[in-house]
Amino acid sequence: MYICVCNAISERQVQEAIAQGAADLGDLQATLGVATCCGQCAQTATDYLPGGRYATVTAPSASVAPGQVVAAPMLDSTEIRRVA
Repeated sequence: MYICVCNAISERQVQEAIAQGAADLGDLQATLGVATCCGQCAQTATDYLPGGRYATVTAPSASVAPGQVVAAPMLDSTEIRRVA
C-alpha cells in the first residue's frame, strides 16, 4: 500500500526506514521524502513510528526470537477507506 502517493512511497519502504533507525517524521522526510509535498500522508506515516498505531513491535515469545521485529498488521478495506 502507498503511504505517500505524491512521492510513491510504500508502507514497506516506511517500515524499512524505521527498522534502519528512522525515529520521527523528520527522519522519514529526510530518508524517503514522505510528507514533503502535500502533507496528507504525515499522520499515516507517523502511525508506523514506535508507539504508533501500526508500529512494528519486538515480541519475545516461543515463536519469535528476542529482538526480532514482527510486522504490524496490514490495513483492512475499512481502514483504507478512512485513510483515503
